[in-house]
Amino acid sequence: MAEVAPYVLRYWETEFPALAEGKDRGAPRLYTARDVQIIARIRQLLYDEGFTVAGAKKRLEAEISEGRFDDGEKAPPTTEQRRKAEERVELPEPRPVPKPTPVAAAPPPTPAPRPAPPPVVAPPPAPAPTPVRAAEATGFPERKTVIRELKEIVRLLDRSKKR
Repeated sequence: MAEVAPYVLRYWETEFPALAEGKDRGAPRLYTARDVQIIARIRQLLYDEGFTVAGAKKRLEAEISEGRFDDGEKAPPTTEQRRKAEERVELPEPRPVPKPTPVAAAPPPTPAPRPAPPPVVAPPPAPAPTPVRAAEATGFPERKTVIRELKEIVRLLDRSKKR
């Protein structure tokens, strides 16, 4: 009815006190209509609305205290009152889950052929540098002084090599 595995119901009974009320440990598990409503709400909170177990527990306790599962009664019935007043619902045996059949893996798709790279074209040759005389250079007013100093440095270096 609740589309929940029995072991999940057992776990929920440990986590949600509203489900554990009036249950005898050794007796078969019988659920009242109220219990089935609570189970359906827990399933909705956990699976559909994405609550954690702790969040679902808080929300469910708030809804129970508001009287949502009491069918119009002002206060929730005691365990003894529930046992006497409501019909017990026994959940059917779970249906066996069919084992998945192994599926052969599809061969990986063949990659599409890559397009041929464009032909390599050599860049045009760079133009030969044209010699520029120091006197022709513009934008450097101290150029004559620097050129003289560089020539002097070259002469000094040549002398040191000859010695």
